[in-house]
Parts: sequence; structure tokens; C-alpha cells
Amino acid sequence: MYNYEVALIIRPEIEDEDHAALIERLGELLTSEGGEVADVETWGRRRLAYPIRNIQEGYYYFIHGQFSASVLPELERTIKLNEDILRHMVIRTDA
Repeated sequence: MYNYEVALIIRPEIEDEDHAALIERLGELLTSEGGEVADVETWGRRRLAYPIRNIQEGYYYFIHGQFSASVLPELERTIKLNEDILRHMVIRTDA
């Protein structure tokens, strides 16, 4: 198990309940093989540095935790299939 940070930018048209459901679904996926979500950091609605698909703003979320590396390919696949997520990045924070 390694420490990871998952950064997400979600479309601004999505309702707050849907944000919570999406973050919960990703958290369940990350913890499916014994991982642990330590914290979900919400930055809220922010202006993007450049337009993504003609969208100027997005909701920023950061999921911190300890996850198995074997769950990351499924996480990437799930995120890429979800059109509500504009951008994502998975970072291993161990040194």
C-alpha cells in the first residue's frame, strides 16, 4: 500500500448531491482492495487556467489516502468513462 492523492476537476453544471455520489463511488473503488481514504479535500468552484471543452470553471476535489497500486488501472478507466470529470491526476506521495 502506498500513499496517493487523486485530484479531480468536475463539471460546474453538476449538482452538489451528484458530486458527493461521484466522490463516494470513487472512494468505494479505491477501498475495494483494502485501501483507506484518509481525507477528501474540497476546493469548491474555481476558474480554470484555460478552457476545457469550452468550460471556464470547475469544482476541484482531492482524495488523499493509502491504496493498493492494483486498483489504479480500474480507477483510471472509471474516471475516463465518466464525462462529468474534466481532468484528473493520480500522484503517489511517498518519497
